[in-house]
Amino acid sequence: MKKIPYAVGSFEQIQEQGYYYVDKTRYISALENWQVPVFLRPRRFGKSLWCSTLECYYDIKRKEKFNSLFANTWIGQNPTPLKNSFMVLRLNFSEVSVKPDINFIEKSFNRTQGASFNSFLHSYKNFLNLDPFSEDIPLADRLKQVLAKVQDNNLPCLYIIIDEYDNFTNQLVTTRNDDLYKKLTTGDSFLRSFFK
Repeated sequence: MKKIPYAVGSFEQIQEQGYYYVDKTRYISALENWQVPVFLRPRRFGKSLWCSTLECYYDIKRKEKFNSLFANTWIGQNPTPLKNSFMVLRLNFSEVSVKPDINFIEKSFNRTQGASFNSFLHSYKNFLNLDPFSEDIPLADRLKQVLAKVQDNNLPCLYIIIDEYDNFTNQLVTTRNDDLYKKLTTGDSFLRSFFK
């Protein structure tokens, strides 16, 4: 009898520990027709698990694990040419703390996402050979540097997955903090700079 993966958002964990899994991997090939897919589904609908599935599928470091992770899935039987061909940077914006001050939010953004970014650099050090960035360097600047390194050295492309991309902005909307929301989402805020 398989275990039910309630609140388990790791595709790897589900596959390796024998959890029940509803195979939706046939959508991966359809997604490759889109440049920037955005998933707008209700809460508890499996978006984080889907992000994890994409991470495992496209990650060049997981090439050796492809069969063990995807053998019993649709995409495992019908892989696309892009399987395991990217360096994957996965960010999770739900980690960003929201306080009534844009400077605090920016520091939290750079600290939390910067930690993920530095883990990414460590994971792909054989390709990138970059030292970890300090916290005071904006994430947008870090990303520019990595993209330049990828382009200048003909490295594997970068696949960016942002989980909970609207989490902390939604917190501002639901608490009716309209002024801070506008500062964060308009003009030249750090968030807009990152998404540019």
